[in-house]
Order: sequence, then structure tokens, then C-alpha cells
Amino acid sequence: MMHAQPEQFRPLIVTDPKIRKLLQLAGLRFMCSRARWLDSEARKMGLALKAGSMTSDEVDAKLEEMGALDLVYPELMGEE
Repeated sequence: MMHAQPEQFRPLIVTDPKIRKLLQLAGLRFMCSRARWLDSEARKMGLALKAGSMTSDEVDAKLEEMGALDLVYPELMGEE
């Protein structure tokens, strides 16, 4: 069975600088809102873990569900 080659990331090509800037600003607003959501979720999980209402395994499962587990542990372990 052959696997498809991963596609290279190519930014959207927009020739109008005003439209490109609007798209970039929208993308940055999305990133900021996602960061605020992630911060909120992390705080909730941290408080729950400290209080004992969530176990370490439950936090790992939640991090995995959020797609953050691969980011968290290499950072904590000092791996690159």
C-alpha cells in the first residue's frame, strides 16, 4: 500500500495587499482567541489536579484529546 506524500505548506497567495492584511489579521485574532481558550482549559485542569478532582491520567487524557500531549511532555523533559 502506498502512502500519500505529505503536502508542503503553502501560504494563501493573495495579490491584493489589503485583502492579504485582512486575512492575516483574522488569523492572528483566531490565534489569540485559541490561546485564551487554551489558557482557560489549562487553568481549570491545573486547579482540578491540585484539588484531587482530576487524576494525572485524566489530565493526560484531556491533553491528548486537545492535541497538546505531544507538545507538553517533550517540553517538560527538555527534549527538542
